[in-house]
Amino acid sequence: MSSAVLPHYGVSRVPSKEQLVRIAQDLLSHRFGGSQRLENVEVLAGSGESTVLRAQVASQPFLQHRTVVLKFVPMTGEVLYDAALMREVVAYQFTTALPENVRPGPVLLAYDMDERLVVMTDSGDGDTFAELLETAKQDTRGHILRNLGSSLGRMHAGTAEREKEFDILTSRMLKQHPQFSENQGVRDAALEKSILLGEQILEHSGFVLPQAFRDAAQIARKRVLGGSARAFTPFDLSPDNIIVSDRTHFLDYEWAGFRDVSFDIACVIAGFPQFVFTHPITDDEVETFISAWKREIKSVFPKLAEPEYLHGRVLAALVGWGLSTLATMAAGNLSGVVGMLEKGDDITGDLEHAARLLRVGAADSFTEDEILARRDIFETFEAMSRYGTYGGAASSIQIAEFARSIAQRVEKPGWK
Repeated sequence: MSSAVLPHYGVSRVPSKEQLVRIAQDLLSHRFGGSQRLENVEVLAGSGESTVLRAQVASQPFLQHRTVVLKFVPMTGEVLYDAALMREVVAYQFTTALPENVRPGPVLLAYDMDERLVVMTDSGDGDTFAELLETAKQDTRGHILRNLGSSLGRMHAGTAEREKEFDILTSRMLKQHPQFSENQGVRDAALEKSILLGEQILEHSGFVLPQAFRDAAQIARKRVLGGSARAFTPFDLSPDNIIVSDRTHFLDYEWAGFRDVSFDIACVIAGFPQFVFTHPITDDEVETFISAWKREIKSVFPKLAEPEYLHGRVLAALVGWGLSTLATMAAGNLSGVVGMLEKGDDITGDLEHAARLLRVGAADSFTEDEILARRDIFETFEAMSRYGTYGGAASSIQIAEFARSIAQRVEKPGWK
C-alpha cells in the first residue's frame, strides 16, 4: 500500500557526526558556561531517521556529567514525524523538572529546535527490556516485570496531577515555534483514527463486530484523547526504549504526553504491540506486573485498584491497541493511516488492500513482512482474548471470543 505523505515543511540535510558535536558543544557552553568539549564519540542505535551519539565530556568544573547523549531528528517531509521533536523536547522539559524518584528518564541538558538537536544525560549501558525478556529465566522474568510495574506506577502516580505544567510548557513552545501548532493535533488525532480504521479493516475482511467490541473500541477512542485516569506516559513503550540498569529509564518521548494510564498497562500485557520481536507475557506474569503497578498508584487512583473496574478499562485499551496495530500494520505507519482516512468515503481500494493482511491462505502464500505483521496481530488479539476471559462479565467474554476468532484467522501452526 502506498503510504500517503502529509503536508510537510521540507526535508533537511543530515549533518555529519563532527558537525553535530560542534553544535552540541556550543549549546552546552552557552547553557553551563566555560568551553565545553566532547570527545570519544560513538554512534548509538536511533529510532526512525534519527541520529543518536554518545560522547564523553572533557573534564572541567562547569558540567558534572561525564557522558552525554546527542539526538538529531531530521526533517523528513512527514508531519507526524517532523512534529515529534517539539513533543519530545517539551516532554523532557517536563520530566527534567520532576523529583528524581519520579523522573522516568534522562535529564534534558540543552536543545536547539532550528538545528533539531537535543542533548541529554546518558542512561548508561544497561540492558534493554527487550534483551532482558529474551534471555531471562522464568523466575528472573517475574522480577523484571515486577520492576517494570513499579517503575510505571511511580511515573503515573508522580505525574497524575501535573498535566497543567505539561500544557504550559507546550503552549510556551508553540508560541516560540508556531509552525508546529497545527500538526500537534494531527499527531494526537492519528492515534484515535487508527482505532477507527482498524474497525473498518475488520469489517472489510468479513468479520461481524459484536456490540461489546464496538463499545470497547469507542471507549478506547475517547480515552486516547481524554480519559479520567490520566498521567504522563511516553506512550511508545517499545521494549528497546526501556533501559534497565541501576533504575529503569524510559527513552524516546516522541509520542509522550498525558493519556489514560490503562493504555500503558494494556501495552505490556499485549507484548508491546507493533514491536514484532517480543511476545506477550504469561497470565502469571500479567498478575505480577499489575500487582506491582497497583501498589504504586492506589493512593492516587484508588478506583483502579478495584479488580473489576481495572479489568474493564484495560480490556478497552487492549481493544484500542489491537485495532491500532492492525491499522498501522496494514497502512505501513500512522501517516498512512491518516492519509487513508483523509480520503473520506473513497478508501474502498485501500481497505481491500489492507484486508489482504487478514486473508485466509497457505503459509507459503505470505511474504516475510506479512508473516511478521500477522504474528504481531495474532499475539495482540490472543493476549486480548486471554485477558478478556478473566473478567467474568458477559461483555468481556464476548470480546474475548471475538478476539480469539481474529487470532485464529491469522495464526500459523506452531505459534503460541
